[in-house]
Amino acid sequence: MTHGGARSTVQVVHTRLSRLRPDPVTFDCAFAVVLLLVAELQIGIGGAAGLEVAAASVAPPLAATVAFRRVYPALAGFVAQGTIALTFAVWGDTQIFGSSIAWFCSIYALTVWTTPPRFLAGAAFVFASNLAAAAGPFGTLQKSAPFATVTLVVMLLVRRVVGDRERRAQLAERERDLAAREAVVEERARIARELHDAIAHNVSMMVVQAGAERRVLDGERGATREVLETIERIGRGALTEMRRLVGMLRSDTADQLAPQPGLSELPMLVTQVREAGLPVELRVEGEPRNLPVGIELSAYRIVQEALTNALKHAGEARASVQVRYGADSLELEIADDGPGGQTPVVSGGHGLAGMRERVALYGGRLDAGRRPSGGFAVRVLLPIR
Repeated sequence: MTHGGARSTVQVVHTRLSRLRPDPVTFDCAFAVVLLLVAELQIGIGGAAGLEVAAASVAPPLAATVAFRRVYPALAGFVAQGTIALTFAVWGDTQIFGSSIAWFCSIYALTVWTTPPRFLAGAAFVFASNLAAAAGPFGTLQKSAPFATVTLVVMLLVRRVVGDRERRAQLAERERDLAAREAVVEERARIARELHDAIAHNVSMMVVQAGAERRVLDGERGATREVLETIERIGRGALTEMRRLVGMLRSDTADQLAPQPGLSELPMLVTQVREAGLPVELRVEGEPRNLPVGIELSAYRIVQEALTNALKHAGEARASVQVRYGADSLELEIADDGPGGQTPVVSGGHGLAGMRERVALYGGRLDAGRRPSGGFAVRVLLPIR
């Protein structure tokens, strides 16, 4: 139906695929085990060039730093750098591939995932410890100084490029989450305003009818008169409290929402959409009957939102609306056969987010996504209690 709906389907698929991927911390733990096995295998086949004991001693702590580098990136970097610097000073370069990769991973964590003060302290420690390795029996300043300088420069460059990019990505993600929460809050306020106007109209009619009946009663029916007076009093009090409550939800730009539409207005809505250029077929199954005003309003708005999205984004298409009255439920299906466009959903509500809020209000079920045969479909089940 809509590109926005198609994007939602893609997001669902992406979420399901994401669940197949391990948690980052779990992945790091598994990767640490692999690096340790690779290192020990290389040592076992004689890859340490006479430094088997030294290489076997430093491989476990270096691999361990990879396991906790996401939780404690600064600690992982300090431990990995201290271990490798001590190794260079005492035994020289063991040239074990798994240990070198572990050191690099932990230094990356120190470089990218730490706060500026901890990064500066870590960079200073890396530079100083690499220079200090020259004081050992196997260290020389001619080797240590270039390595220390290159490592420091690379850390600074990576921090500048990758660190800033990751922080921007995290900021963008937080902004998206905030926008999504704000959209939900705004949609809930909109739904509350609509329900207020619809319910207030019905309560007002009850109060007016109770007052009219009370006035025409004769004096012999005092008990009935008292009951009607109570209905009037409680009804007027309820209206006052409702206006006071919903007054907090209204903004200066809030639309005037009364009276609110119901399912009886669907033929008019379908006619308007047809005149706007989208062929729509409306089918009603079951015996139409009066439903709670909130359910009628929510059902109408869902159909309205779905057809509006189809009109804007389905392209050359035909649409259908099915309304099924069940014994204890109301079912809606709005479908189209269009290819969809590339424009995000923009309408009076918030697209699928608004539909979900309306369905969740009544404990219903919403299924929206691309159809195997092409097009988009929105299926809704609203319980009638």
